[in-house]
Amino acid sequence: MLDDWVTGIQREIPAYVGMEAMGIHAQVSRHLAALRHYWDHGTQNLMFDFYSELARRRLSEQIRLTDVSRAVAVGERLLLERLAASRLPGKETFRELVVDTFREGSYILLECYQTAVEERAASAQAKIAATEADAARTWEEYGLLNQILSGIDVGIVLLDAQLKVVWLNATMPKELLRVRPELAVGRPCQEVLAHEAAECSRCSVCYVLQDAKPMRQLVRTQAGERKRDFLKITRPISGGQLTGRHAIEIYLDITAQQDTLRALARTQELVKNIFNSSVNGIISTDLKGRITLFNRTAERIFGFTEGEVLRKPVADFYQRGKAEAGRVMRMLLKREVWPDVETAFKAKSGEFVPIRVTFSLLKDEQGKLIGTMGFCNDLRVEEALKKEVASRDQYLLSILQSSMDGLITLDARERIASWNRGASAIFGVEAKDALGHPIEEFLPADSIQEMPSGQEPAGTRRFEARIPQACDCYTDLLVTRTEIQDPIAGEPGASLVLKEVTELKRLQRELSQAEHLAEIGRLAASVAHEIKNPIAGLKGAMEMMRGVHVPGDPRFALFQEAFQQLKRLDSLVKDLLAFAKPVILRRESLPLALVVESSLPFVQESAADAGVALSQFIPGDLPNALADPQQIQQVLVNLILNAIQAVPAPGGSVRVSARQCGGELALEVTDTGTGIPPQTLKQIFRPFFTTKHIGTGLGLSIVQRIINAHGGRIEVASRVGKGTTFTVYLPADARSA
Repeated sequence: MLDDWVTGIQREIPAYVGMEAMGIHAQVSRHLAALRHYWDHGTQNLMFDFYSELARRRLSEQIRLTDVSRAVAVGERLLLERLAASRLPGKETFRELVVDTFREGSYILLECYQTAVEERAASAQAKIAATEADAARTWEEYGLLNQILSGIDVGIVLLDAQLKVVWLNATMPKELLRVRPELAVGRPCQEVLAHEAAECSRCSVCYVLQDAKPMRQLVRTQAGERKRDFLKITRPISGGQLTGRHAIEIYLDITAQQDTLRALARTQELVKNIFNSSVNGIISTDLKGRITLFNRTAERIFGFTEGEVLRKPVADFYQRGKAEAGRVMRMLLKREVWPDVETAFKAKSGEFVPIRVTFSLLKDEQGKLIGTMGFCNDLRVEEALKKEVASRDQYLLSILQSSMDGLITLDARERIASWNRGASAIFGVEAKDALGHPIEEFLPADSIQEMPSGQEPAGTRRFEARIPQACDCYTDLLVTRTEIQDPIAGEPGASLVLKEVTELKRLQRELSQAEHLAEIGRLAASVAHEIKNPIAGLKGAMEMMRGVHVPGDPRFALFQEAFQQLKRLDSLVKDLLAFAKPVILRRESLPLALVVESSLPFVQESAADAGVALSQFIPGDLPNALADPQQIQQVLVNLILNAIQAVPAPGGSVRVSARQCGGELALEVTDTGTGIPPQTLKQIFRPFFTTKHIGTGLGLSIVQRIINAHGGRIEVASRVGKGTTFTVYLPADARSA
């Protein structure tokens, strides 16, 4: 029964798992003995004593009342199971006795547990009261000392060898405490002092008590955003009423001093960064001539690090040694600042670096002389910069000199100070012949016209000028004038940029003329379209009337003249419509021999009437042209008719030929006529231009439009009295080559 009870308790109740079986067995055995005593004698004294002791023991082991009740219930269940399985006479009566006994026992157990809890609480309260009484008594004992030390703005803590607080004064900073000062005595330092101070105390007190030497530490606390710094001094103390080893800790508030030191460190770091970011090398010395500062620029110039030269005599680095260092000091004592001194300073490589230095005396805030300072520039860098600037100046000057635009600068008296090649090309005057002359000699006031102000910046104006040339022609210029100032002399001046726009002006005039002609063409086409139908009607009527008149009738000659003029008017309308109509191409691979053969019948009658011989020469191996057959036929007929009309009365000739020129085919119409004068040659492709008493002047304009639409070109070469050749260039069909 006992073993089963013990096994059941350990198996069913987790709180008893870690408890030794022997301990549980002894308690269960005493429990059974108390039960037998109750059954035999009917008294509860043994059970009450057992439960009282059990309650105290289990409370100390932190086992709950419910777990103890469950352990008793395990015994009740096993006992009842054994009783039910036995053949004991009167077991029902014994069963009721067992149930009543365990029910009564549960009341006793509850009462004993409550009593044990009250005893435990009373004991704890008594200990607290004793501790507070001891603390109050200790506080009173040290009250006088506390009053004396409370007037000092210093925190003081007395600790024993077990790191317990023996005493602390009332001015102990609150940031360093976890409890009120009056409750601190007798407690370990980690319960009394804040974490930062407690951690330091455990280390420092042990060290001080072991080595009997004072110790200083910095303690920093933080409450919210407020941070405070304390200097903690720990030293051993003994004697008087103290028994055993003790240590005293003194906390001094050094927050203001630390803040000042941190601000000073930040200022020093800022000053150091300023020195290090300077483009000048900075070297300072004390009154003994030893180097005290060597910034990063100086490190870069001379190759030394600051650590390699600090505290070394600066005279060791001058090219002339102590003599030069002494001369610098003597000059500074006379004038305090000695600027732009050129000397040489020894580099790490052993070479002497040429430098320019500004020396000055260095004084403290009271004006006391404490050393010297030198600001140096590397002359090698300056020389390299000068060469680079000179090279760039030369490069820019070469650009300006070689510019196709004219560039001229003027001084304050409007005289020419510079003159580039572009200006020489425009005016035909070399720079040596133009420098120093007034600008009006080349740009007279009556030859320039100021343009309307646009988006030009202040001090800039634009002009148009026309300069007469020796060949009885003019050069058009666009002049931009900008007011400038001489950076060296400070005198005002001006720059002129001259751009030749003669060709641009010519193109503008041609464009204006072309637009004007386009308007005329549109108007002519509109008029021609309106009169085309009436002319057709008149022509038809006159054709019918011509059959009525007899050739011998005097009115017949008048009728014939009217009919010819009507046909001329019809031709004019057709030319106007052809000129106004856009060129639409239907390209194909076209043999030029074929187009020549098909065109000759249209001109043979005219050639015969004029007594002009027609001939042709088209090579058989000539590639095809990529062109519109009808359009090219119209071009060829027009050129041949013009050639026939240019040849004087009988005896002249017109020749049509073709040849290959690279990727193009050249179709030529050559006559032996009177030729075209140069003045006329420039205008022959202009619409409505003609030198004949008949015609519209649109033939060659239409020819040029057709050739341009093919991506080709037309050229003319003529000699007066010798003849003219028109050459049409057309793209060749590469597939037929």
